[in-house]
Amino acid sequence: MVNRHRLRESYPAAVARWLSFGCGEFEMLPGAEDVGRFGAADAGPLAVEATALYAFIHGLAATREAFDLSDCPLDNEQCLEHALAAFRYCLRTHQCHPDPITEEPGWGGTGMSPKMADQLAIAAAGLGSALPDDDRDALRRLIEYEADCNRLLPFHLEHLDHGFYRKRPPVPTRRFGTSYPESNAWRACILARALLSSPGHQSAQQWRKAMLTFLANSLSVPADAEDDTDYDGRPLSEWHAGANLHPGFALEHHGFFHPGYVNRALLSLISAWIAFREAGEQPPELLLRNVPELWNVQRRLLLWKGRLAHPAGNDYPHYCWGQLYLLPVLAFMGHYYGDQVAREAEVALAESLMQEQEAGPDGSFCGCRLQSWRERLEEGVAPGRPAPSVYYRTLVDTPYYLSLAWWWHRRNATVAAPGGGDCCELDEPFIEPDCGLAFHRGDRRFASWSWNAHRSGVQGLVIPRNGDHLAEWEGNLLSRFHVRGASDGRRVLASRQWAFNGGIAARGRVSACEDTILHHLAFAALPDGITCIWLSHARALCELEVVMAEGLCLNLANDVFNDNRRRLHFEDRDVEVEGVGAASREILIDSPWVNIDDMLGVVEVDGCERFVLLVDGQRRATGHSLCYDTLLHPVQRMRRAEPGDTLEDSAVALLASTNARKTARWPAWHVGPSVNERGVRALTVRGFNDTWYLVAASWASTPAQIALPLTMETSGYRVLAGDPDRFRPAGVDALLSMPPNGMLIAALGGRR
Repeated sequence: MVNRHRLRESYPAAVARWLSFGCGEFEMLPGAEDVGRFGAADAGPLAVEATALYAFIHGLAATREAFDLSDCPLDNEQCLEHALAAFRYCLRTHQCHPDPITEEPGWGGTGMSPKMADQLAIAAAGLGSALPDDDRDALRRLIEYEADCNRLLPFHLEHLDHGFYRKRPPVPTRRFGTSYPESNAWRACILARALLSSPGHQSAQQWRKAMLTFLANSLSVPADAEDDTDYDGRPLSEWHAGANLHPGFALEHHGFFHPGYVNRALLSLISAWIAFREAGEQPPELLLRNVPELWNVQRRLLLWKGRLAHPAGNDYPHYCWGQLYLLPVLAFMGHYYGDQVAREAEVALAESLMQEQEAGPDGSFCGCRLQSWRERLEEGVAPGRPAPSVYYRTLVDTPYYLSLAWWWHRRNATVAAPGGGDCCELDEPFIEPDCGLAFHRGDRRFASWSWNAHRSGVQGLVIPRNGDHLAEWEGNLLSRFHVRGASDGRRVLASRQWAFNGGIAARGRVSACEDTILHHLAFAALPDGITCIWLSHARALCELEVVMAEGLCLNLANDVFNDNRRRLHFEDRDVEVEGVGAASREILIDSPWVNIDDMLGVVEVDGCERFVLLVDGQRRATGHSLCYDTLLHPVQRMRRAEPGDTLEDSAVALLASTNARKTARWPAWHVGPSVNERGVRALTVRGFNDTWYLVAASWASTPAQIALPLTMETSGYRVLAGDPDRFRPAGVDALLSMPPNGMLIAALGGRR
């Protein structure tokens, strides 16, 4: 077990166990005895980055007693040899080196190279006095070169090669389009390092102006354009070139809400802050501007085992890449801001990482889980995204960020940390209309909905407490339709989301399968902190043939993090389902409810008492990184439909942190009157807080009025979502005046 008082023992020990695996991926270059590369040469610039990370790891292992090498094939001298060989590889592949290695991928002067230069500077700090003066001088020249490449020139005012700040927003996502907060942050970071290492350089004045400009436009928001706060002698509005965050500090990247890139932006800003402090210089006031505000969003995505939720999905392998950037960020937030949530999340995340390492035989952290990806790379059949080069970075990321977190703990040891950061602060729901996002992290449930999700366009999440390992976020809670002769793409036509005390709601319309299907969706995470209601209605817009319709599509990860097995309970039996390696099959479940691992209940509230579990047995998530099964409700095959025919009309309750016994009792104890008529579905459910709730959604294109009989008190009712004037108690009924495509949620009272 890991606790915060033993971090310096546990992190180096885990990294030391990795070294035997890592050295198997490291190759000394033929004809250059003092130069080596981590990973394959065809990994491109990411081979340089992976090698820089390798240099830092081995530099610490060679020079710090905390890294016990007694069970490692490398001793301190050999670790130092690897660290220097990797460091020199990065130097000699840079285009400013006087004696470059032309046979290897070159780098320098591009949008990503400031990040790699900063990583090389961190490696130099880790090596300390063990780094020869010639190599240190070469690094200084490399940093100067990168700083000169990032002076303010006219073409930097528009998008060019990984960002820069911008005068005009590119396309395509909602308000801002593609944003580059992380690129601006690492450009500012390398400019800061140049100023600190070469303060008398002829370009120093230009570097400083560029650094401040990039800092002002890293975590920038629209309001900055009107902000007259003085920074370095100029109002912020004059430094401001464009917004990279939404008004509520949500960060979109690669076209969707992307928590991984929050971590990447913060890493560069923190790296610069530490560089200033260690040089005895005062960091610019702009450096950590908006960090607390951005972190206030990010910390509410922290699940119970330290992992991040991805409400809009992810385009990188699961539990790798941006997730790992989080560890040193947590270390800094715990030290500098005294964030108790960050401290606890760091311990939990470290435990999760080490759990995977201990589950494998080779000392790697995710090498065993990603073996299928490697096999496809070697066969030349790997998908285009993520790029093959990402694989080698992924192998070295975990030991690097464990090492960096350990290093930053040491660098921040003397910083006074104010108290603060309580778990109850996470309970505030978050909504960002500009990127179609709403989420809520309560004590027993994480729930979210996105109308701008990666690849699928739409998705929702319901994760029970300590159920981080259940989550798989590609198209989760989005029914799939397969129409003959049409692709299965989707397009959001209209959407809305609400936030209220203790929950969220979302309602929208989606065009599916090349505009042949109109799909309505509604979702509500109720204030009891457990119950979620999912409603779906789809109809044909033309004559078509449905090959298969898969309703609900609740993805259930089933991999090493849950010992590669799940136990599902139904009405009359239970079954254990193997994860990786299981034979592909369908499990028919003739039951009104299903419970997964005594953690998550799923109950139909539409009268269709059947579920189907699709068992796959393969790691089919991005980068072959995670095995998951899919729970469907309902399933239809081979059906012809006329225009206007209903293809799906479903209602399901999802009960977080609920065991099988309570799930079985839920329909009798918690379901009240409901109606489904005139294009409106309205139902009442009793929350686990003993409050009854009304949830109604309209699929109709015209207004509809319905009467819903009630068996509970309505005095003191509160409308949580929708127009309050649309709900009116009338004796023992509730009269609902539903607008076209509307939604209404009300908290009622107790049973009469």
